Amino acid sequence: MKCMTFLRPAIRGLAVLTIAVLAAACVRPAMAQGYPDKSVRILVGQSAGGPTDALARMIGDKLSPMWGQPVIVINRPGASGSIAMDQVAKSTPDGYTLGMLILNHVVFEQMIKKPPYLIARDLDPVISIARQSNILVLHPSVPATTVPEFIAYLKANPGKISYASGGAGSPAHVSAELFKLQTGVDMVHVPYKGGGAAVPDLLAGIVPIMFAAAPFALPLVRDGKLRALAVTSDSRSAQTPDIPSLAESGIQYDVRDWQGIAGPAGMPAAVIARINADVQTILDSPDVKARISSLGGEVAGGPPSRFADQLRSETQKWKRVVDEANLVNE
Repeated sequence: MKCMTFLRPAIRGLAVLTIAVLAAACVRPAMAQGYPDKSVRILVGQSAGGPTDALARMIGDKLSPMWGQPVIVINRPGASGSIAMDQVAKSTPDGYTLGMLILNHVVFEQMIKKPPYLIARDLDPVISIARQSNILVLHPSVPATTVPEFIAYLKANPGKISYASGGAGSPAHVSAELFKLQTGVDMVHVPYKGGGAAVPDLLAGIVPIMFAAAPFALPLVRDGKLRALAVTSDSRSAQTPDIPSLAESGIQYDVRDWQGIAGPAGMPAAVIARINADVQTILDSPDVKARISSLGGEVAGGPPSRFADQLRSETQKWKRVVDEANLVNE
């Protein structure tokens, strides 16, 4: 009896502890069940009006009525988009601050010796939204109508021909650097403050080459102001079936710009699942598929694990390019 008397407080303590643990375990699902109960922010590291901004606003406009809460897109450009994503990484992991994660962020992390955050450590991937091929475009003054002719022209003029980009670490920049590595050509990089800023010099033939985003390049190609030589994916794009891929010329090459949604590491799994499922519903709608196609892209989607796999693969690819091309702190 004395033994039982001694054990009663311990048993009561264990019961209280067990109830506390169970209560804590129920908090996260309860949080997810009520999510969202206030406005949600989507941070975009690019200026308003670009493809990434357009996708974020399209998703936000669709989520707002689904959730009954405002979904606010906030533009925080700078440092290859990483000012915005750094803010996401350092925010409370409750699902109310999300960010548009893009190719620039992966490259930026490899180029900076001390990045302010690490994607694999500080962010939770939620869903991949879209992927797009870039287009290798030339000013009409460049005497090449095929990829082999273009390579021959560059090899005959090593270090004399320049290409434009929207800045160090941008898709146009790293696409060109990978092309140089895979073909052995030598071109001079001329970075601009955004792709749009390169247009005047590109159209004037001052900087006659660019691995440009499809929404920007195609109107200029259709107007005859630029020549489309190839798309940067390993196969032809459904949006531009008449433009060959670089891989068709025997080059091992596959570069696609992409966008996805991520949040700060440590978000409740149920909240991630809710956002993923609702965005997937949006991506499956015909009008959204048509809109993404009009931007030169294709719908991605899938579970968070697929986006995580994509991020790992992209990180490995661009680490190699940054290291081999010596792009660190360029």
